[in-house]
Amino acid sequence: MAKKVTLKSIDVNNLQIKGWQRKFLKLQRQGLTGHIEVAGYPFNQIGWDKYEIDTTKLNDNPGWWAYEQVAYALDGQERCGELLKDNFLLDKVTKAINFVLNEADSDGYLGPKFLKETDGWNRWPHVVFFRALLARYYYTKDQKILDALTKHYLNYQVDYSNDRDILNVEIMLLVYLENHNDKLLDFAIKNYQKYNDNCQNDLCEKVLCSTKKPYAHGVSYNEFAKLGALFYICTNDKKYLKTSIMAYKKIDKYFMLVDGLHCSNEFLIDSNYMESHETCDISDYTWALFYLLMATKNGKFADKIEKCIYNAGIGSVSENFKALQYFSCPNQVILDRNSNHNLFFKGDKWMSYRPNPGTECCAGNVNRFMPNFTMKMYLKNENDIYATFYGECVYKDIINNQKIKIIENTNYPFDDTIKFTIKITKPTKFNFYFRIPSWAKQVKISYNGVIENFKVIKGFAKITKRFHNDDEIILILPSEIELKNYKKIGQYIVKGPLLYCYGLKGQRVVDILETKQNNKFKAYNIYPNKDFNYILLNNNNFKFIKEPIKTNTNMWDIKNVPFKIKVEAKKVLNWQLKLKRKIKYIDNLYKIPYNYIEKKGKFVFTPKFPKKLKVSHEKYEIILVPYGCAKIRISIFPKERKSD
Repeated sequence: MAKKVTLKSIDVNNLQIKGWQRKFLKLQRQGLTGHIEVAGYPFNQIGWDKYEIDTTKLNDNPGWWAYEQVAYALDGQERCGELLKDNFLLDKVTKAINFVLNEADSDGYLGPKFLKETDGWNRWPHVVFFRALLARYYYTKDQKILDALTKHYLNYQVDYSNDRDILNVEIMLLVYLENHNDKLLDFAIKNYQKYNDNCQNDLCEKVLCSTKKPYAHGVSYNEFAKLGALFYICTNDKKYLKTSIMAYKKIDKYFMLVDGLHCSNEFLIDSNYMESHETCDISDYTWALFYLLMATKNGKFADKIEKCIYNAGIGSVSENFKALQYFSCPNQVILDRNSNHNLFFKGDKWMSYRPNPGTECCAGNVNRFMPNFTMKMYLKNENDIYATFYGECVYKDIINNQKIKIIENTNYPFDDTIKFTIKITKPTKFNFYFRIPSWAKQVKISYNGVIENFKVIKGFAKITKRFHNDDEIILILPSEIELKNYKKIGQYIVKGPLLYCYGLKGQRVVDILETKQNNKFKAYNIYPNKDFNYILLNNNNFKFIKEPIKTNTNMWDIKNVPFKIKVEAKKVLNWQLKLKRKIKYIDNLYKIPYNYIEKKGKFVFTPKFPKKLKVSHEKYEIILVPYGCAKIRISIFPKERKSD
């Protein structure tokens, strides 16, 4: 029998999202999530709702990757549709689900026939699609979905122990947690053990648990490193959990960037301020940490998740969710079709905002990060309720055989105060846990106007009461403006979960050379419309500015942002944009040493800090805004040294 899940997801039918989160999901519905076909191939030609296509219209036959990218989009559509109760989105996924289930082979195999025989990668797209299939099961409790998945894995058994095919154990384990079929668990353990016995790269248990700095593809690292936490949930064997915990300690040590996501361009390289991250990893990193959060009941993982979502996540998409970056960086001041400053495909369009910024995986995967996050606002453990992420919503459930409703009012993270109102027909006792972020200072919790004493254990505070109708709990999470040093060469400012940056709207010019766009979904070249070359003064003379929140606006738009920080600065006179006529790039990170390729043209990149700063005497006041609101931005400012 499976160990009871330490924390488990709530039924999404019991969650009504309001506030800015709902507005954001609606932007997704109106943007790429609802109209992913504008991103071009494969979204406009390949589908899980059809396996036969006219390959004469394509450069080559679709490979596994085409079904992977489309499945990402379907998963985002499903979860966004469930949260909004939106049939426009749900119908897109229903068509694919019904086709896959109805076209199952007699032996139970689900999916395109050319992916049936495993080669280490052919069965990987199933993992992505089956996440959407399981999301539909959680939403409808349709038993035929569980039965079909069980039959797919057990009736026609193949070797899943090679490369990304092993990631199918995630689906096996999730199905096992629902139907407790021991054969599924045994099959998952068998394949996982064989994979680790034969693995020759940095994605095996032995390396993940070692002190070695890993060299791996960022998405792959997250997909593999999370498995230990899920195996622990299913088996209660701590050796599995250790693997995931050790793997993510190394992420923090070697690769974490200031906006809450690790470097992944596309490999794990370094935590240097000029490194960037692939947008796919926003979804994949936070997805992995959800398993660690549920396995450990440790709020520190929720802190990391929300920091990534509010900064790296929202900062990687346009304000209307109609464009995204492939690579996104804390410091980026020019974003055009030649501005990618990373060594991998340097000089390409991968850092610009457009419906398809050069690769298809992120155009599909970007649709997942906010729905996944929002679905986890509450978690459960038997009759214990955990408020994990804060936002305006209504949560309904049955606790100790009593119907309860929790009405949550807040503009968090643009507000420090969260108010919970309990609606219940009969007084009922239960434990109510609240995440207390590590940055929160002088936290207060009041119950019906009376301040509560509480202890914080693993990032959560607990109130145990016999709750009555209209009971009111107010949680106050004060935060301070913090100036932090970055590797002796830079500085950055945070307040609460938000990283603040010097952000510009920028001059936005439609890229007429881009074919994957239309009049409503535009590809932009964005250039700085103001000076960006500032250095912060170390006088702690920071002024927090709180403006009235405009109703019916996107608070993550630089035009509407309600919170700002005014700081004093000087200019770095020799920190400027420069034109380059010739560059070198690499096109394959797997081949070491790298093969450098020379490229000629006109290239302007976000400039590195000068080795020696020439600083102006004149002082300036500049305004910093939350990172997610700015596309042109400086988040890490150079730090003046005594020798400058």
